[in-house]
Amino acid sequence: MMRGQWSARVLVVLLGMVWVGGLQAGEPAPPETCRPQPFEAKMECYQQHLETVLRSEGTESALTALEQITTQDPEALREAHPLVHHIGQRSFAHYGTAPAALSHCRDVFWSGCYHGVLQAFLSSLSNVGPQHILPLCPISETVSAYSFQRYNCLHGLGHGLTIQFRYDVLKSLAFCDALPGSWDRESCYGGVFMENIVTFQQAHRVQPAGEHHHHEATSFLNPQDLLYPCSVLTEKYLRACYLMQTSAVLTFLNYDFAQAFTQCARVEGEHQTTCYRSLGRDISGYTLRDAARVNELCRLGQGDQIQQCFIGAVKDFILTDANPDPGLALCRSLDGPFKKDCYATVGEMVVPLYDDKNKRAQACRRGEEPYVEACLANATAF
Repeated sequence: MMRGQWSARVLVVLLGMVWVGGLQAGEPAPPETCRPQPFEAKMECYQQHLETVLRSEGTESALTALEQITTQDPEALREAHPLVHHIGQRSFAHYGTAPAALSHCRDVFWSGCYHGVLQAFLSSLSNVGPQHILPLCPISETVSAYSFQRYNCLHGLGHGLTIQFRYDVLKSLAFCDALPGSWDRESCYGGVFMENIVTFQQAHRVQPAGEHHHHEATSFLNPQDLLYPCSVLTEKYLRACYLMQTSAVLTFLNYDFAQAFTQCARVEGEHQTTCYRSLGRDISGYTLRDAARVNELCRLGQGDQIQQCFIGAVKDFILTDANPDPGLALCRSLDGPFKKDCYATVGEMVVPLYDDKNKRAQACRRGEEPYVEACLANATAF
């Protein structure tokens, strides 16, 4: 397969995120003290704890601390991506440069550490120009052009641009357009759309009395048109846009998944499939990757909608911690008609995760024997 064809294939794969009484001044609350607090106070408490671990032991230990917290607190697991973004932001402050901070991140919780570093770097600049973004995600002996690690850097760049430009989605996308390749650009687009939606969701949570969040994301989402801005953008942005849009749709619909399938059915052409896969990703996140619940909610769709939903879900099962094994577990739980495409998707997903073909093949062989070949066909094709 030609290099350009390989990059396009991988892009399709990746496109699918307080202080308490009794403590001495300056001493952060331990995680077990955070847990009983109201939601907003609890998340701030966890942030303080993670910052302290980062300052004393480094980013790696802070990420491990977050993993431990999420095993004890389902609310923290739901908020793991914003929390790991926070670790990335503080990592940039701690290490002083984006390359140094990025080198301490790893691929957990949807790789949000990388995203946070890039956010903090761009926010540190008084003005951002193409000359600042072009060198940020270099190809090297250890980072190949279409690797998951480089994708995370480019995706994080999209997050950072959106924050820097005060949620002006069009301006942020235009800066992504300055990147040299289509794979680079679309990876960046995904970060723009994700940041727009995630910040909108945070701003519209019920806040404690007197507390306000000053976000400016709402101008690029519209309760009167749940598919906006995808519904008005030019073709080159649509795949990345629809791959995130169901997160906004579900927020507006108060997580009525049956109605979300109906909204995706409004999408014209090939991007309708993208929308159903986006919904599968959101169902995976909403259920905290509970295979039984994913089966239940994806089946609210009809016909091929269900299959595409499962494909989006299995991608999220894998990308959450860059590990194919949760995806294989989901495939095992599905009925026979859905298994082959599920395992084939696992095969697609291991390509950007592992440069080594043998490692990809080993992952496929951990699946059910009748479907190993469907996985291998994609995993070892290039």
